[in-house]
Amino acid sequence: MTKNIHSVPAVLLSITLILLSANLFAQQPALYKFIEPNISVSYDSNNFQITNRYSNATYETESYDFEYKVDTINRVRISINANHPIPFPPKKTQDSIMLLGLEEIKATENDSFAIVSYDKQVKNINGFSCIGFVGYDKINKQYATVISCYHFSADDYTEIKLLSTNKNNLSADYELLQGFLNSFKAYSKAAIAKEEKLITSKYTVTVSPVKTVIEDFQYRKKTFVGMVKIKGKMEHTIKECQLINDFGKEIFIPAPDGSILIMCNDKKKGTVIKKGALVLLNSFGKTVKVPFTFSYVNTGAR
Repeated sequence: MTKNIHSVPAVLLSITLILLSANLFAQQPALYKFIEPNISVSYDSNNFQITNRYSNATYETESYDFEYKVDTINRVRISINANHPIPFPPKKTQDSIMLLGLEEIKATENDSFAIVSYDKQVKNINGFSCIGFVGYDKINKQYATVISCYHFSADDYTEIKLLSTNKNNLSADYELLQGFLNSFKAYSKAAIAKEEKLITSKYTVTVSPVKTVIEDFQYRKKTFVGMVKIKGKMEHTIKECQLINDFGKEIFIPAPDGSILIMCNDKKKGTVIKKGALVLLNSFGKTVKVPFTFSYVNTGAR
């Protein structure tokens, strides 16, 4: 029997390619997350995952919780809360207030709770002012770390808090937090306004009536069903479509093919004028609303 001398190298090459592919897949690049209204962070998805999102529709702000998924024993959570900029005191005053707050926490020590380690001064990391401590629950015999960081600027007011349990190592927790602080970016009003002007001038939104009724609308009373259409070459991601109604606004999500169907259920008969907004994501992930209006003749619900 003649041996195929090329078979062994081919097998080895195949295995090598499989291992390389698996390795490349495992080493995912840092994921980018924009947080309304004006900041972004990057994080290693091999180490962290987003577990919670909170939003304030009135002020259009967001908060996210990032869980450290590598260590399942010592739970670590990093919470990021973004807000609109506010008047802020000088750096020296900020530090004094933070140190005073830590002194007040230390004053709560008693027979069941103790502070075992803490920052003697405010740490400054990538524009953030940070202060942390490790507490010990004497009854349950458990450690907990709290690190609070604040970023004040003309562009943002951001709070980041790290909470960890079962670990008495303030330095190690700071190392975990470091990546979020180093990747942090705030976007100026000018940059946001420039992108908004570009997008709102680029697209025109129209609504055309359709007879198609998707499953979500099938059992709902409706006086109008329409297809949202965009004039202009689409170069931005569509997040949603908002339609104003008697109760505030209703949100419609694009279908997998990108199309958006909307529906109305209005009490007023005859010609009805509706207002809405197509919500797009700009180049760095902030939402931009492209307003639109349309009208239809309401002949009754169907």
